[in-house]
Amino acid sequence: MTIRRHVAMWIAYAAVTLVMMAPLVNYAALGSASYPGDARLIIWTLAWDNHAVLNALPLFDANVFYPAQRSLAYNDHLFGLSLFTLPIYTATGNAVLAYNIVWILSFILSGVAMHALLRRYTGRELAAFAGSLVYTLSFYRMLHAHGHLPLVWTWLLPLSLLALHRWNDRPSGSRALLWGAAVTLQALTSWYLAVLVAVANTALLIALATQWRQGWGRRVAHVAAAAALVILCVWPFAREYLGLAPVLRSEAVSSSADAASYLVPPENTWPGRMWLARIGDGPRWIWGESTVFLGWTALALGMCGVVIGVLQRSRLASFYLLLALAAFSLSLGPAAIRAEAGWRPFDLLAQLPMVNAFRAPARFALLVLLGLSVLVAIAVSALQSRFPIGSRMALAVLLPLMLSEWYVVGFPAGKPAPFETPPIYRRPELRTARAIVSLPDYRETAVWWGGADYFFYSMAHWRPIVNGFGRGEPPEHFRVVSHMRAFPGPNNVRTMRRLGVEYLVLHADRYGPGVDEVLRVAQTMPEYTLVTQIGQDYLFRINP
Repeated sequence: MTIRRHVAMWIAYAAVTLVMMAPLVNYAALGSASYPGDARLIIWTLAWDNHAVLNALPLFDANVFYPAQRSLAYNDHLFGLSLFTLPIYTATGNAVLAYNIVWILSFILSGVAMHALLRRYTGRELAAFAGSLVYTLSFYRMLHAHGHLPLVWTWLLPLSLLALHRWNDRPSGSRALLWGAAVTLQALTSWYLAVLVAVANTALLIALATQWRQGWGRRVAHVAAAAALVILCVWPFAREYLGLAPVLRSEAVSSSADAASYLVPPENTWPGRMWLARIGDGPRWIWGESTVFLGWTALALGMCGVVIGVLQRSRLASFYLLLALAAFSLSLGPAAIRAEAGWRPFDLLAQLPMVNAFRAPARFALLVLLGLSVLVAIAVSALQSRFPIGSRMALAVLLPLMLSEWYVVGFPAGKPAPFETPPIYRRPELRTARAIVSLPDYRETAVWWGGADYFFYSMAHWRPIVNGFGRGEPPEHFRVVSHMRAFPGPNNVRTMRRLGVEYLVLHADRYGPGVDEVLRVAQTMPEYTLVTQIGQDYLFRINP
């Protein structure tokens, strides 16, 4: 591939990404705009990882859920992803900018990596481009794009498969280690991706091994070396999560897919709106884990790829069809009733270490997309072979149509707005505080995602905060939070003194009715001192 074609490929994926992401990205405010909830949690996580690396701090001793130890383990560590925000964060100190740049890059890199894999399979640039669009920009990506950056940072998955093929072509220690490095970096993105990259690579390795005729000893040694690299790099992170409670069956069931998940368009797409207008109920909302619409055009092309694969007796088509079907079965999740568990593929896989923490089986849809993208590329390649000129004209219509089926229309949250840390968190007192708590706390409230804002604010000082947010929490956190909510009062004072929490930030504009009385009582109690007020934000010190 010439340099000119490389440049053209990168430009093409960048252009398509910028258009498809337009409803979700505030291009005018990349340095300050962010969505609430999970997006701010991830911004904080990546910034903490970078802060810990730059200051040689223990990674898992994060500054949240005080006084709990190893508190990063109550959320995904995202360390593999943070390596890519590190240069931006180091140069600018702007965690939001680092997040937004990597967010956009995730789509471009996924397109380029998948393109490289599909070009190997088909030998055709246009076929590779068509197939990679399925993997890169399908609605599954749009579903997770606004708040789940780790779930769209998936370019290392096809790259790892390509590295595996290259090693299989000409086995060498260096190629085996490159393959292991790609798997490791993807696995360290999130535990979901760790499972998915392991499943895909194991399946492909087994398929390739069935064709080995010689050099078994050398190949097995290389695979063992690559596996050792992955284990040595991943285990220090994995062991931090071993003591956490497994995911409840009911939670996994509620986050599973079904056939309609893949076939019925979401309500925030033009096919979904047309469905609602002409047929009625069916389309699902954009916030649901099970909204993993594949797209009708992509499905039609994929079915053509299946037919062509059968006619040509293609091992490649057979492998990726089986992978997609297996992933579909896994995405259906566990049996709803424990007594019926055992026959579902997910129930069987969940017996393996770490897989029992797979909260959302519908996320196996990524491997469905991987398989579908290969089948689409096979179909387009065959179309090009048979109709060299007509195929280009047909694809000029089909590819924009395919993309339009995934394009988000009327996103409920709109574009992310600029979000700044209140000046009160930059007060010099907080930079040396032993611990801080912010109120109101949002644990188990209607606006539970508001807790991520306090993580975000803590980046201004990096001191320990009592507040928590995420998929898990320390056993005593609920009791500590209940005493924090007792402000102002004796239980609050006693617990704050016992834990060493020196400062309390109260956001009056978030508090709701009764805040005036809370402030009046607090300022009459000798246990508290009002240090300063900035707008509707109050900083109290707890007196010894």
